[in-house]
Amino acid sequence: MEGKLKRLIPSLIIALTSVILQLAGKHFYFDTNSIPYDHFLYTFTHANIFHLSLNLIALFQFKPRVKTCLIGYVSCVLASFVPLASLPVPTCGMSGFIMGCYARRYHAYKLSLWRIILSNIVMAFIPLFNWRIHLLSFLIAYIIYGVIQKISVHGRG
Repeated sequence: MEGKLKRLIPSLIIALTSVILQLAGKHFYFDTNSIPYDHFLYTFTHANIFHLSLNLIALFQFKPRVKTCLIGYVSCVLASFVPLASLPVPTCGMSGFIMGCYARRYHAYKLSLWRIILSNIVMAFIPLFNWRIHLLSFLIAYIIYGVIQKISVHGRG
């Protein structure tokens, strides 16, 4: 039981931060005119309670570990600075973070990237949905996991 609870701690911290910001009415987002700190905080705020709920369901189904959370967070922040990811309308939510975490599974199990790429192309047709941040976060995290794996394998050999 202790191991399962310990595995939930990163998700609980992220969820509590997001819920507190949502209840406090604090909204951070990035768009084409954002100031830098918005890029670091947008992942914790959501358009509405429904948006928050969907992201929390995904987060708790995945239950990422601390290292995965750090790489997911770094990847979604880096992706938000890529001009391609910015839209004229605000982007917020933890979907990019979750995609960054999800990249670990794809890398570890050598799964095909086509499913992720195609699903994001389909999402391009959903209004007000920033598929670019999802795909960029995923790809950046996938590359980070590859570099970490090469370093750890090279360090052992």
